[in-house]
Amino acid sequence: MKLKPKIGIDNLKFGMSRNEVVEILGEPSRVIIDPSNENDIILEWSDKLLRLTFYQNENDRFGYIRTKNPDLTYNGKKIINSKVDYVKKEVFGDLVKEWEVDDFKFLITHFDIDLWINLDEEYGIVTDFELGVPFLNDIDYDWPI
Repeated sequence: MKLKPKIGIDNLKFGMSRNEVVEILGEPSRVIIDPSNENDIILEWSDKLLRLTFYQNENDRFGYIRTKNPDLTYNGKKIINSKVDYVKKEVFGDLVKEWEVDDFKFLITHFDIDLWINLDEEYGIVTDFELGVPFLNDIDYDWPI
């Protein structure tokens, strides 16, 4: 799975319809209505360790990725199960200069608002990765398509 910041992963681009994504990935294992936001529909593919969120208030467009897939890479460098310092410096060092870090006892998050990237860290290792379509301004998304 090749990460493309601001765009998506592999041949999945932010802004695609649910039908376009299902055509590429096949039927999801689960469909979840986000309990904190009923406008967000989450499709989960268990075998890919992948969840994609579709925004109902944005014409059901694909806008958010969450994955634990160990094959996720950026510029050929693995992200999941890698040391967080390596990922921040060696993988994203050219893209992100400053990370917003929050410590939640057993989980530490590392977030960059410009690229809308989030790394979840446990035991010094990246365990979960999130990428959202970035914002163009305070209201509008910067859809790549």
